[in-house]
Amino acid sequence: MAKQKRKETQKEQSERFKKAVQDMIDAGELNPTEAEAALDKLVQDTGARD
Repeated sequence: MAKQKRKETQKEQSERFKKAVQDMIDAGELNPTEAEAALDKLVQDTGARD
Protein backbone atom coordinates (compact mmCIF):
# COMPACT_ATOMS: atom_id res chain seq x y z
CA MET A 1 0.00 0.00 0.00
CA ALA A 2 1.25 3.50 -0.82
CA LYS A 3 2.38 5.80 1.96
CA GLN A 4 -0.02 8.55 2.91
CA LYS A 5 1.22 12.02 2.07
CA ARG A 6 2.23 13.87 5.22
CA LYS A 7 0.06 16.88 5.95
CA GLU A 8 2.05 19.90 7.00
CA THR A 9 1.28 23.55 7.50
CA GLN A 10 2.65 26.24 5.21
CA LYS A 11 5.02 27.28 8.00
CA GLU A 12 6.33 23.72 8.45
CA GLN A 13 6.81 23.35 4.71
CA SER A 14 8.68 26.66 4.51
CA GLU A 15 10.95 25.70 7.40
CA ARG A 16 11.66 22.30 5.82
CA PHE A 17 12.50 23.97 2.49
CA LYS A 18 14.79 26.56 4.12
CA LYS A 19 16.63 23.79 5.98
CA ALA A 20 17.04 21.76 2.79
CA VAL A 21 18.43 24.78 0.94
CA GLN A 22 20.83 25.61 3.77
CA ASP A 23 22.00 21.98 3.87
CA MET A 24 22.73 22.16 0.13
CA ILE A 25 24.63 25.45 0.54
CA ASP A 26 26.65 24.00 3.44
CA ALA A 27 27.49 20.91 1.38
CA GLY A 28 28.66 23.06 -1.54
CA GLU A 29 25.91 21.73 -3.79
CA LEU A 30 24.19 25.10 -4.19
CA ASN A 31 25.73 28.50 -4.79
CA PRO A 32 23.15 31.27 -4.25
CA THR A 33 25.00 33.70 -6.54
CA GLU A 34 25.14 31.20 -9.40
CA ALA A 35 21.52 30.21 -8.81
CA GLU A 36 20.42 33.86 -9.00
CA ALA A 37 22.35 34.38 -12.24
CA ALA A 38 20.87 31.22 -13.77
CA LEU A 39 17.35 32.30 -12.84
CA ASP A 40 17.90 35.77 -14.29
CA LYS A 41 19.15 34.26 -17.55
CA LEU A 42 16.20 31.88 -17.72
CA VAL A 43 13.73 34.70 -17.19
CA GLN A 44 15.43 36.87 -19.80
CA ASP A 45 15.51 34.01 -22.34
CA THR A 46 11.84 33.29 -21.76
CA GLY A 47 10.88 36.95 -22.23
CA ALA A 48 12.77 37.12 -25.52
CA ARG A 49 10.43 34.58 -27.12
CA ASP A 50 7.29 36.67 -26.67
